[in-house]
Amino acid sequence: MKEQLFKNWHPMRWVALIFGIGLGFNWILNTAPVSGFLSLFFLFQAITNTGCLVGSCAPQLNSKSDSNKNFEDIEFEELRSEK
Repeated sequence: MKEQLFKNWHPMRWVALIFGIGLGFNWILNTAPVSGFLSLFFLFQAITNTGCLVGSCAPQLNSKSDSNKNFEDIEFEELRSEK
């Protein structure tokens, strides 16, 4: 957990932290519940390094040789309904 909090601080993570703090001040000063929710959301993403900040939510792509292996053994059967 300590490593997750203190490692890999990229620029988008800093932007999310600053945005969360700014929305938090707006929440405190204006008692705006939407700002409070968004503040907690961005602060959670920045602190835990989760979410789609810099494309980290994209699935990992396999190499071309691995992706072709999955489709070699597929057999298809055509089904027709009788009328």
